[in-house]
Amino acid sequence: MGKPALAAKATEIVKDTKILESKRESDTIRLWEGYREQAILWRSLALLQIPATLICVGIALFMTLTRTTVLNVPARPLPGTYSVDELNDAEFIEVAQNYINLISTYQPAVARRQFNKAREYVAEPMLTTFDQDMMITELKTIETTRKTQIFFVDPAEIIVEREGNEVWVTMTGDRVKWVAGKELPAIVTRYVLTMTTIPRNDINPYGIVVTNVQSEVVEHK
Repeated sequence: MGKPALAAKATEIVKDTKILESKRESDTIRLWEGYREQAILWRSLALLQIPATLICVGIALFMTLTRTTVLNVPARPLPGTYSVDELNDAEFIEVAQNYINLISTYQPAVARRQFNKAREYVAEPMLTTFDQDMMITELKTIETTRKTQIFFVDPAEIIVEREGNEVWVTMTGDRVKWVAGKELPAIVTRYVLTMTTIPRNDINPYGIVVTNVQSEVVEHK
């Protein structure tokens, strides 16, 4: 190979080397610019976080300093008597519903416990009658015949009337009986409970008691 050929080859190698160096310099610049853009981004985010954090701290301090804590603590029942006018209809309806559920929806196995609980809602002049009619006669019938009963109250048929220191709560619904495992036709029954108040206590915080109960069959289904 002659000298001219060697000179040309050397020139070509030098040119290739310059191209590679130029590419490496270009990649380095782009990489540096990428790092710089990321640095600017994170710096901007940091600058934005400072006022946002200060605002959040200010809101938290404002809410902490200006908040008001309100605790609704029901008053403990104290000795004394609520007058009928001091109590809402809902209180009398709740007691009437509890009483009716205890004496009208039962099974032989739990009827005695339910009647004993219902007795706590009863006061004279009904208490003596309740002990004779319900605690003796009716319980004996239930346990002897294995009678089961369910009473469904119709909420739309609940009526509350007041006069003086007495309240009358009327409840109407369907009563279904099973005697010795045989279902009897449903009966629409109406209960009218006479209620008043006595000195309240821990067991009966409003002192609402039942003084009379009347029931009648409205219709057979």
